[in-house]
Amino acid sequence: MKIPHDRFCVLPWVSLEASPIGSVRPCCLAEDEIADDAGEKFDLNSADLAAVQTSAYMQRLRQDFLDGKRPRTCRKCWNEERAGRTSKRMYTLDRLKHIITDEEWTSASKPLRFLDLKLGNICNLKCRICGSWSSSTFAAEELQYLGRDEDKKKTFHYQMLRRGAWPRENPSFWSEIDRVIDHINYMEFTGGEPFMIQEHFDLLQSMVDRGIAGQIEIHYNTNGTQWPHGAEDIWRHFKLVEIAFSIDDVGPRFEYQRTNADWLMVNGHLDLFRDMRRRLSNIELQVCSTVNVFNVMYLEELANWIDQQAFDMIYWNMMHEAYYFSIGTLPELAKQVAADRLNRAQVTAKHREEFDRIIRFMEGAVSLDGDILRMKVEDLDWKRDQDLRDHHLELAEAIHYAGPQR
Repeated sequence: MKIPHDRFCVLPWVSLEASPIGSVRPCCLAEDEIADDAGEKFDLNSADLAAVQTSAYMQRLRQDFLDGKRPRTCRKCWNEERAGRTSKRMYTLDRLKHIITDEEWTSASKPLRFLDLKLGNICNLKCRICGSWSSSTFAAEELQYLGRDEDKKKTFHYQMLRRGAWPRENPSFWSEIDRVIDHINYMEFTGGEPFMIQEHFDLLQSMVDRGIAGQIEIHYNTNGTQWPHGAEDIWRHFKLVEIAFSIDDVGPRFEYQRTNADWLMVNGHLDLFRDMRRRLSNIELQVCSTVNVFNVMYLEELANWIDQQAFDMIYWNMMHEAYYFSIGTLPELAKQVAADRLNRAQVTAKHREEFDRIIRFMEGAVSLDGDILRMKVEDLDWKRDQDLRDHHLELAEAIHYAGPQR
């Protein structure tokens, strides 16, 4: 792949992300959803992929990259690169270099080669750093604590439950996928929890039936709580299947951060996936650990656990949204405690390099006073009959957390 300059991002040309509620972005980290000429956000319940790709919004974004600009919607990548980290922009250029060999770039779109499909928000967990946007279980919990039934339908959480069903309510979307699928070489399925979304397995089977599975690489992000029965018979036909486990901590802290998850069950599923990897040469197992306020003081234990699992790839992801769970907004005292613990961590040289970048990312951002963070933690602690201090005492002390008001 020949690119115009070192600020270039290939994604606006060859990729689209379908969000859990049916809106569309150039990638999962873009801050803005793509809108039409009237300023209305595209909705995959009605819009077709070609209209999104050829929109004036996308043409302007592509031209900005051609001109060497740093588009505002890509702020998350620019912030990570300033901290010396490998951003999604940089990672994608490397990840897709064997797939995209184009040398000419204009503001016009190219055939879609990469689809990031979040096919609704069905999920069995209600993770602390998630929300109703990506988890039906989280949304259902929020609705339990609201008032009259007629008022619930006006809430954000109700709308997320309703809109998260879009892939099952819009047959034309699957016709759209069928139209572009012959050009696709790489697909991501995240969520929600993708192994709970049967429609995506139906889509994969259709690729097998058409004889094109061998040209397609698949990437998953899974919470590790689901064993996908029957998937092996489908996956064996694809060029590559990357299964990335979203694991941000270990033991009781993992279960606190990812409510409804069972740490022992997840480890049991990891064993099953390792067995599958021995049977299928096209399976790669990865771990994606999102660094956030809940785990930044405990990354040493997580890193050492990761080293025992024989993952094919390790990716340290940075929490950006919701901003109050980003380590960049921690109060100054908490940043000092976290940096000290990271500096003293006994980890491998590769983890040490990443920990140093995490510290730079954290210290390079503007701290907040912690009021919103404490309020959000207390709200969920009260709803779930939990207490941050039980397993995150160092964090609780550093942010002056007094516990839920029961």
